[in-house]
Amino acid sequence: MKMLKYAFVVAMAVASVACSKWTEEERLTFDNQTNLKRSVPLIEVTSADQLTPEQQKYYADLRAWKQTPHVRGFGWFGGWTAKGTDPQKYLRMLPDSVDIVSLWGTHGDLTEAQKADLKIFREVKGGKVLLCWIVSNLGDQLTPQGKSATDYWVTEKGGGNFLEGVKAYANAICDTIEKYDLDGFDIDYEPYYSGDGNLATKLTAVVQDGATYYADYKKYPETDWVGAEADIIDASSERNIGMYTFVKTLYDRLHPKGRMILFDGEPYLLSTEASKMIDFYVYQAYDDDSRTTAEVQTKIAKGKNLDRWEAKTFLTLEFQKYSKTGGYPTYTSSNPDIQKLDVGRQIMDYATWIMPNGKRIAGIGTYHMELDIEGGNYRFLRQALKAGNRVSDTQKADFQ
Repeated sequence: MKMLKYAFVVAMAVASVACSKWTEEERLTFDNQTNLKRSVPLIEVTSADQLTPEQQKYYADLRAWKQTPHVRGFGWFGGWTAKGTDPQKYLRMLPDSVDIVSLWGTHGDLTEAQKADLKIFREVKGGKVLLCWIVSNLGDQLTPQGKSATDYWVTEKGGGNFLEGVKAYANAICDTIEKYDLDGFDIDYEPYYSGDGNLATKLTAVVQDGATYYADYKKYPETDWVGAEADIIDASSERNIGMYTFVKTLYDRLHPKGRMILFDGEPYLLSTEASKMIDFYVYQAYDDDSRTTAEVQTKIAKGKNLDRWEAKTFLTLEFQKYSKTGGYPTYTSSNPDIQKLDVGRQIMDYATWIMPNGKRIAGIGTYHMELDIEGGNYRFLRQALKAGNRVSDTQKADFQ
């Protein structure tokens, strides 16, 4: 695997103007200028018209930059309240270089404070905000209390037909997205990690060289695992048509309106056709099989059958456990400059990743991004995105 040729350390002294101003710690206020209204701290802003002309120019430039090729910033954001003085409770206080946020633990019923915060993050900073939860079974997170998922979604909403019930469930998610003017849905699909269900199917057993392996894909040879027909998300009734129907229903509602679908966890279970409906594949590369550069490369290579698999790949890491060390503490990078770092090797490796086609990775992200407070708000994510986007004019072709 190729890595970036330039050297860097965690505390970089110089970054290009194009990216550094989006990754530095934002000032809460801008300098007042003659004859301009008082500058309001961003955490207190309730509408965009409270911004000074200087701020408006700054954020217009930021939104324009987010439309150019770059390593995108992503994260699952938990504990969102948009209240109080803690910046980690606000979307608007995320680093300017963050492009996409998946709301973790938020399933709708937004408060007025959250609605205002959402509006500022989207309209001022140009960020995208998605609903997200683990989808294992029909009706997850949306089945009315006191009703069984089968009775409500299949019998009542689907007229007794399971796939019609799946469509109803997907449309209910879209209704919530449209109600709050969100930017799409992030499907957390992990049948071999978080458990299977009637939408998240997995092999019950596979026979290889006379031995039978049960529900543990890590024991399967890679070719057999990727080609396991029963698990592949596809329109065929011999495959996982339930999840395919779910994805297609979301796509038919969201795509025409410019909204997104992310597929995280195990995207290599998508068929090529199904993958065409997905905007980005988000690999949760923070498990036992993702502790070295080589292991991560093997993990994402399982998705070679996916549509534009290199251009649409995100790598993410675990901050619920490893926020203080910028990822897995003993992560081993093949880049000697990164390997010298005391902390942050994993996130810096991901941010500077080169895909097999020689192009840059689509983006990086963190799980429970709001916990990144060691040494300053979002220290590791800021530094990693600065490293990933520190590109000269002659290197811009490195991006997808």
